[in-house]
Amino acid sequence: MNVLTKPFGAGIVEALSLPQFVQVAHNLVAAKFDLMKFTPAKHILDSALASGQLNPGGHVIESSSGTFALALSVLCSLYDLRLTLVTGPTSQIVRWRLENLGAVLHTVHASNNCEGGIQQARLQVLAELRSSMPDTFWPQQYTNPLNSLSYKPIAEKVILTQPKIDSIVGTVGSGGSLVGIASILRHENPDLEVIAVDHNRSVIFGAQAKRISKMCRETFEQILAMGAGIPMGNVDFELVDEVHWVPVPKMIQKVHDFHRRTGMLVGPSSGAALAVAEWRAAQAPSRNVLTIFPDHGVRYGETIFNPIWLDNWSKDLARDWGMPSDISSTDEVSDGWCRFKWGRRKYRDVTGTDPAPRPNGYNP
Repeated sequence: MNVLTKPFGAGIVEALSLPQFVQVAHNLVAAKFDLMKFTPAKHILDSALASGQLNPGGHVIESSSGTFALALSVLCSLYDLRLTLVTGPTSQIVRWRLENLGAVLHTVHASNNCEGGIQQARLQVLAELRSSMPDTFWPQQYTNPLNSLSYKPIAEKVILTQPKIDSIVGTVGSGGSLVGIASILRHENPDLEVIAVDHNRSVIFGAQAKRISKMCRETFEQILAMGAGIPMGNVDFELVDEVHWVPVPKMIQKVHDFHRRTGMLVGPSSGAALAVAEWRAAQAPSRNVLTIFPDHGVRYGETIFNPIWLDNWSKDLARDWGMPSDISSTDEVSDGWCRFKWGRRKYRDVTGTDPAPRPNGYNP
């Protein structure tokens, strides 16, 4: 069944499905997406339509404020599906794009430091909406295994077009892209080093930082594109060799530096990945490193590319955040750039507990 309802749909799908490969250094290549979550969103919707979980002309509902929301909006427009989104704070351009594409938005403006942060607050609203909309399809991007599996063609393209990859560096939000690409690459190369990059205020890898920068604390929900206040079911912890927690000012410094050098506009999660990937590539010049840039920077025009917004954080942005500091426990994550040897272990074997949401009132 051809679900595309617009004659130009196939070209759009092809343009958004695959990344460009950008040579950043002699041993570092970036898979640069315009809209990375288009890949899992399309795979999940196509599977639901094929199985009958979602009917033609049906109604999709999801919690997302960023690239997954944009991807669903594009696809639901192309497929002639209705879409309801529960979002957090969004920039004016993102809100315009979502609504212009036909999505109906329900905005959760802040978590108020509730357990699980803004993601949990959004999921609560989502549950309430679903109870009154029983015929909706929920993609469940945080836990749906199709999220990770959708990246198989991209990993295969890496294998076909790039030199043998020794290390992959990727930020972690839902966990789909890093896990999906790395699992295929490791099948080809069992020695592949997998480096996950997280936000200092995130709980995905068990951190409970007692102190983070003011910028990390106060912009986490505003420019959230990585990290989370709740566990993410798609994260395969036993795939991961090491974890880096990168502070927001470091991410933004790297984004600005990358634009100054290349003219390319990317978002803060790409900046975080690039900071770690460049560090790793410089450490081992004989190793080939792959990193992932999840989206274009246009959605951050009101924040990290806005001189007025940046002036509010001049002190944090002027600081030299340096190189990563090695830590021996996730309890030691702090306001700086921290690096921890995860060692392909289960979450409980590292932290002594099971994954859990951010505690109520957590605000270091």
